[in-house]
Amino acid sequence: MDVETTEIKQKKRLVGVIHALEVGGAERMMVTILNHFVAESFDVHLIVFDNKGELKKELSQAISVHDLGIPSVMKGMPKCLKALHSIKADIVFTGIGHVNIALSPFIPFMKRILPKTKWIVRETSIVSLQNQTSKYPKLFDFLYRHSYKNYEVIITQSEDMKKDLEENYFKSSKIITINNPINHEHVKRLANEKDILSFDERKINLLTVARLREEKRHDLMLETLYLLPKEYHLTIVGSGEKELELKELTQKLNLVDRVSFEGYKSNPYPYMKKADLFVLTSQREGFPNVLLEANVLGLPIVAFICMGGIKEIIEDRKNGLYTTFGECQLLAEKIMEANSLDFNKNEISETIISKFSQEIILKKYKEIFLK
Repeated sequence: MDVETTEIKQKKRLVGVIHALEVGGAERMMVTILNHFVAESFDVHLIVFDNKGELKKELSQAISVHDLGIPSVMKGMPKCLKALHSIKADIVFTGIGHVNIALSPFIPFMKRILPKTKWIVRETSIVSLQNQTSKYPKLFDFLYRHSYKNYEVIITQSEDMKKDLEENYFKSSKIITINNPINHEHVKRLANEKDILSFDERKINLLTVARLREEKRHDLMLETLYLLPKEYHLTIVGSGEKELELKELTQKLNLVDRVSFEGYKSNPYPYMKKADLFVLTSQREGFPNVLLEANVLGLPIVAFICMGGIKEIIEDRKNGLYTTFGECQLLAEKIMEANSLDFNKNEISETIISKFSQEIILKKYKEIFLK
């Protein structure tokens, strides 16, 4: 009994803070990290402002969930701070932009009442670009310059993200880069879960999987398809506010027979398993996990270079090709070039696993949490 009591006392208490559990890269990463550290025998809690979303069902039942029931982060912040005080965490880990910045001004006060708590943040975007699209860009820039450094460790997903923080906000040894992990066993298992019949094997099947949002620039993808021979077909998996506009552009470019809008899919991996090439035309990214997922299934990538880790993932002619952002003619040429190359699917998958597997990446998080 004494040994068991000692083990319980020594168990580290980790608290994640997130807005909601909708499907998104930041939310999925939070679930992945918290689930992993439950298995590592941490006492894991999650504070969520609005406890809804598809990812609820992926969260370990061993995690104690504290639902604030307030969708507004600013209105819910007093309740969040009260919950943090009550839980008395060893480590507080927050991982989505607007929650990160909203919490940061209160950290000095919280350190007074929780002096042993370590405050860690994971940045999810290229901040200088993301703030330009926010409702209060000047306020957000101010908070990033003056309050963000209140965190003890600031984790960026890519070197681009780290460079952006250092050049536009502040330099600090607190800022480190840890790339996102890939759960390759999970992806491969889901890729075999069900079959799809929508791909015409007589075509060269291009695929993209993303929310249909402005920064993803699917309009450039459609303009690129227009420049390609008619045997190229594009499948778009995802939904979002740009869907109607993109369908109208498809009609305008006379591409209706060459584009399939599949909508949101909770399991997009069978598409990746069957496609010929994955295409990314984003204007900015954090660190696009979707490229890791495509590669782990042996699917080569053709992408525009944008800020957000593209060059950290794509090795030219080994797992894909890339070109200058916005140059649709060049992208079309790269797609045709990629289609002519004999990519080694097994080598693509093994390389990604060797660099970005959960075992490798989450070990780095554990070192930070326990340091």
